[in-house]
Amino acid sequence: MMRPIILAIAAVLLLVVAIRFEWLGGAIFTEATGAVRGYYTALLQAGDEWVDTYFDQADTIESLMAENRLLKEDRETLSAFAAEVISLSKFKSYEYSPSFRVRTVRAISYAELPDLQKIIIDYGALEPNEVKGLIYNNQTAGIVVEPVGSRSKALLNGDSQCSYSVYIGETKAPGIAMGKNDQEMIVRYIPAWMNIAEGDEVVTNGLDGIFFAGVKVGVVTKVNRLNAYIEAIVKPYYTAFSPDYFYLVESAR
Repeated sequence: MMRPIILAIAAVLLLVVAIRFEWLGGAIFTEATGAVRGYYTALLQAGDEWVDTYFDQADTIESLMAENRLLKEDRETLSAFAAEVISLSKFKSYEYSPSFRVRTVRAISYAELPDLQKIIIDYGALEPNEVKGLIYNNQTAGIVVEPVGSRSKALLNGDSQCSYSVYIGETKAPGIAMGKNDQEMIVRYIPAWMNIAEGDEVVTNGLDGIFFAGVKVGVVTKVNRLNAYIEAIVKPYYTAFSPDYFYLVESAR
């Protein structure tokens, strides 16, 4: 990186000396430095071309980033909806064509510091009493619960008021996942006769209209068998403390 700069400085100094010698009649020296002048001119031209190339690359990078966001949104959509589409495909006579929609939203700020589980997002189309899901990398991140002016408030997985319906393990034991703390969730109201165990994966079942079926939630770390039902402690996949972009489920059906 320093070599071109040093060469450029040397070229400028020699050019100045050459001009000085021209004034004093130093034609021989001037001829000797002609190559240096040519190099200096070529160097300037190369610099201009580098600047043009840099800005062209910057525009290209920005364009590719925008395209990548769109492609990632498509990937999130396909990944999140795959389980439900595959499930529906088993019913040959089922004519319902699901219409799933997600959109990209951005975290604007925390809603109630020092609580890091409540955030404001740049989504202004939420109706009162309406709840929508937030997805990050095909993982549940939280729910959007109420409009705040032209934006909306969202509760991340660790918030005690964050809840949505899920299935656990291969037996698809149903339950309601709720926030417990910034590292854990708890799934309640699991039927007492269902078989679940540590290590079972938890996914959304889509029956509450908040998420689609098959969005990943986390893994069971502990099972508590109570008299009337079972509770499961879950380590959620999404526990980020620096929320940025999410996919909001605009239509789950």
